[in-house]
Amino acid sequence: MANQTEHAVRIDPDRLRTFASDVFGRAGLSEEHADIVADTLVDANLRGIDTHGVVRLEPYVERLEEGGINASPEPSVSQSGGAGAAIVNGDDGPGQVATLRAMEEAIDRASDNGSAFVGVRNSNHFGTASYYTNYATERGYVGIAMTHAGPNVTPFGGADPYFGTNPISFGLPNGDDFPITLDMATSVTAKGNVILAEEEGEDIPSDWAVDEEGNPTTDPAEFHALRPMAGPKGYGLAFVIDAFCGVLMDTVFGDDVPTMYHDVSSPQKLGHFVGAVDVESFTSLGGFADRMQQMVDDLKELRTAEDFGEVLVPGEPEARTKAERLEDGVPLGEGVWDTLQTLGAQYHVQLE
Repeated sequence: MANQTEHAVRIDPDRLRTFASDVFGRAGLSEEHADIVADTLVDANLRGIDTHGVVRLEPYVERLEEGGINASPEPSVSQSGGAGAAIVNGDDGPGQVATLRAMEEAIDRASDNGSAFVGVRNSNHFGTASYYTNYATERGYVGIAMTHAGPNVTPFGGADPYFGTNPISFGLPNGDDFPITLDMATSVTAKGNVILAEEEGEDIPSDWAVDEEGNPTTDPAEFHALRPMAGPKGYGLAFVIDAFCGVLMDTVFGDDVPTMYHDVSSPQKLGHFVGAVDVESFTSLGGFADRMQQMVDDLKELRTAEDFGEVLVPGEPEARTKAERLEDGVPLGEGVWDTLQTLGAQYHVQLE
């Protein structure tokens, strides 16, 4: 794909966040919920995960308008087996609202029990998994988050999709520096990258996806399924994540998981799974951060391979992108910009 920032419009992130929140509010969300969802989208853009940024505003709004997302959810928490476990019922509202509530609950329970895991039922697409793990690391906890998704990825050895991209994230506190963040799809890439390429009129790499015949394609319009990351390894990890988010949560799983873009009038009924580990239950937070920094320093001192200037740690590229975009603004490609302008006109919200 070409560099998305070459001919982009740069928007102040605060202005973009306000715009997105205002649109969500006009589409029916409460101010609190609109702010949460808008923040997750702009946070993704800031960290360079543009596939999960404001490019998702239009499909979210469409689902709100058509009833696929409950605009007035009342998420509730129920005990599940012990003090270190709970379930959040998302009431078919935005996945971001339910999952943030779940991570808050996990942190609260971990503070008393050392660790806690919280499942989410009756939810919708939740954005980036790292949003919730970073929320945990900012409060001194190790964060874990995962979700299943609609069938977009072939199993290893298969020709048709069964699992979703099924992302998983881990976050590790790192003192005053950026959090160590692993956030990955279990497919070669996220479907959002294919969506963004089609939005911007660009080709995709031939190893990302297959067409209806099961052949590699570079045309995002011919997309049939993504490939699993690292063959059987990505397939196996996607299987486990769906077992946590679907089977364990007693909700849909596999190719019964609905995608965000089909039947926008019906809630997706997704499951998510988050966890929090209180670092202080095992060691001092300061000591942990010092040892994490030592690990980072050790990696930085390693010799680099040919054509590499340095060794980066998980979360570092996103942290650098965020620093740059906070300074220079969030770049929006022409296709995304035009879509936002159309939404702004529809809901009488101006984006300057």
